[in-house]
Amino acid sequence: MTDLAHSIDILGGIATRQQLLAIGFSGQDLTRAVRSGQIRRLRQARYASPQAPLDRVAAARVGGLLAGPSAAATYGLWAGTDQRLHISVGPNSGRLRTNTPPSFRGRGALTPDTSARPIELHWIEGGAVPERGPECWRVTFESCLRQTVAWCDTETAIACLDTALGVAGCTREGIAAIFAIATASDRLTASQCRYGSESGSESLVRQRLDVLGIPYRQQVEIPFVGRVDFGLVGTRILIEVDSWKYHGDRNSFERDRRRDAELVARGFTVIRLTYQRVMTDWPWCERMILAAIAAQR
Repeated sequence: MTDLAHSIDILGGIATRQQLLAIGFSGQDLTRAVRSGQIRRLRQARYASPQAPLDRVAAARVGGLLAGPSAAATYGLWAGTDQRLHISVGPNSGRLRTNTPPSFRGRGALTPDTSARPIELHWIEGGAVPERGPECWRVTFESCLRQTVAWCDTETAIACLDTALGVAGCTREGIAAIFAIATASDRLTASQCRYGSESGSESLVRQRLDVLGIPYRQQVEIPFVGRVDFGLVGTRILIEVDSWKYHGDRNSFERDRRRDAELVARGFTVIRLTYQRVMTDWPWCERMILAAIAAQR
């Protein structure tokens, strides 16, 4: 039965009965695994491994797929700060389970039955769970991008697409093709994505520099130091943006301080913007940037 749980993990932690039968397991295998506690039955013909992330479990319990920004996070893309769990279901979907207890009585819930995040259901064509195929817990990458642009604010949408270019190996031509069937407004938003942002916070900074009319270059190579996130054109001002991934990472902190010292020794002004500052105190970030520019005039 360990092989069964492992097979579900390979499929993303959630699997349909048809998927598991297709790779060689029998109905009896599934029944035994559920009874022994090796895997969990979330709803009819939906199973989860013990390691399945709770967001995926919640989507499967409801009877849909992680969608939009909630799916974007699972693809390694910027998903913004929306705390809702976006789940797509088909227009004719039925027997949708609520995500609040009680769903079972007597022995108690067989699965985590509550979510710390409020759920936003989207009733859309193609939103139902596919019985076969590589995955049954999230929408496709292409649908994820289109939904994120359609459902989120423009800044978040562009940051999602920027990270698709930066970390998912997409091209602007590929994104244009994905949005060929989208609305004119969404195609316009998609056209504003740019190469160069390796994190969502970097994309937010580059978009806000555009609003301020400050010319810049991204991923600037500094001899003997390496690449920096932004170099302001016509100045010796560099901007480094800390991703949330590095928050609290002591090794990254020490490395970045060494880089900053090397850059200052070479005559650069370094403005380091933390993830928290970018997300919660942009006016302060803006003041620091404008003050540094004024000081070099």
